[in-house]
Amino acid sequence: MIGDRIKEMRLQKRYSITRLAEKAQISKSYLSQIEKGSNSNPSLQMLHKIAASLDTSVDYLIDETNEHIEAEATPYITEEWMELLSKAIGQGMTKEDFIEFYQYLSFKKNLQVWENSKH
Repeated sequence: MIGDRIKEMRLQKRYSITRLAEKAQISKSYLSQIEKGSNSNPSLQMLHKIAASLDTSVDYLIDETNEHIEAEATPYITEEWMELLSKAIGQGMTKEDFIEFYQYLSFKKNLQVWENSKH
């Protein structure tokens, strides 16, 4: 769950909920709702702010199978990426669609690695 992952990272960094909210420039109540699971569908923009404030990636926050990767090792979300996401959202793509697509691509890549390792 995204909220659990955020809280876990926040506590590892020894940030109070107030400190993380300030660092991410989001409201304390919004962050609290995410951590408690009351808001289980935060926007990608909010997740990016939180991830950046925790020195991690959005991937790590949304995918429980991912290992933590420091933010410096992850590419910065460029304006081009934001435009692509905006277009996809404008055409009706939901967060759930994005996660499903991401999981499909991860599965496909893992399958390819597995098939290559058999040869």
